[in-house]
Amino acid sequence: MEAHAEHEARCPDCGWPEADVYQVVSRHPTSTGMLLYTRCACGRLQVRALRVPGVGRPCGT
Repeated sequence: MEAHAEHEARCPDCGWPEADVYQVVSRHPTSTGMLLYTRCACGRLQVRALRVPGVGRPCGT
C-alpha cells in the first residue's frame, strides 16, 4: 500500500483518495466555475464545486 499524506481527503466508505477521481459522471458550467459530479471506485457519488479565478466577478474589480 502507498503512503499518503495524513491530511488527504478520502472516501468515507472505501478510503479511496478524493484527489484521485475514479470516474467523471458529468460537468456543468456555473457562473463561478463548474460543478463536477464524480464517482469513487466503490460507487459513491460526489459533487465538487470548482471555482475558476476571476469568474463570477464584475469586470474592472
